[in-house]
Amino acid sequence: MAANIETELSSAIPLLHLGLLQTGVERESEQLLVACQKYGFFYLDLSSDSKLCGYWEDMLDTSKQYFGQNLEAKMQDSREGFTTGYEPIGTEVGPNPGTVDGYEILKISRRECLQGHTELSTSVQTHSTLFFDFMREAHGVLMLILTRLSNKMGLDDSSSFETYHAEPGLSQTNMALLRYPEMDSLNCSHVGHNKHTDLGSLTLLLCQQWGLQILPPEAKTWEFVEPRAKHAVINVGDTLHFLSKGQLASVVHRVIPFHQEEGKDRYSIAYFLRSNDDVEVRNTDGHSWSAKDWHDVKFEIFSDPNAIENGLQILTGMREENDM
Repeated sequence: MAANIETELSSAIPLLHLGLLQTGVERESEQLLVACQKYGFFYLDLSSDSKLCGYWEDMLDTSKQYFGQNLEAKMQDSREGFTTGYEPIGTEVGPNPGTVDGYEILKISRRECLQGHTELSTSVQTHSTLFFDFMREAHGVLMLILTRLSNKMGLDDSSSFETYHAEPGLSQTNMALLRYPEMDSLNCSHVGHNKHTDLGSLTLLLCQQWGLQILPPEAKTWEFVEPRAKHAVINVGDTLHFLSKGQLASVVHRVIPFHQEEGKDRYSIAYFLRSNDDVEVRNTDGHSWSAKDWHDVKFEIFSDPNAIENGLQILTGMREENDM
């Protein structure tokens, strides 16, 4: 069932400004730390970065072109693994009982960006310069956020968050283009994106349409996140939550249909910053994982939360409750 935005709008998400973080304004870094500790989500005003805002518009146009191809053409980009390639609708479990996801996705790994080449189809290669330029810009923004957090938390060089993401270490960092087709064109069993916490360190999300919901810490009611022009939505992921010893909040979220924009396709662009594969993280029950193992296990659970014991708890960052 589609939800109603007017009665479920979040008003608590903090607003930060990229330009102030870039110039090192102390007050902005302090607010950044509070946002990550208390909320786990925040808006980032990108209006000072005309280059990134321009990439956003160009990427949106390119997404529409790519997903407008027939399925046979897109399936040429299907790949084994989790960080690159195309996945059709219905690959993962949906947000409601008996449903599967309602989105298709194209992923490009940071490894491809660093190599300056992708082995995906010609239609992707044609736009690879745009993709790689966007990825470099987004990566720089998220690494800046890590630096500001490390400084405010008093971490030295050996324990700073940036250290766990240092080049040339291998990681599962990637970019994703997503399309949620209009509900009228889908079987009712294909619905949104299941509830989860992001598995990596930080996520940069660009979306101009409604659909994202969060479950704030200590809350028991889902809240919509209002899309804002020239604003990214940034959120903390599991790995950063673990590396901060639980001080930074990794928050459960999902994507669902909604009445106000029925009949429209929904597009979003995400950049997922993930730590180097060999970084060791310890979750809330004391179990240790390499970042790569945590990544792989969690993606397997996306396809089947019942595949392993405590699968649903892992999917939601160990926050699953009966009333969620």
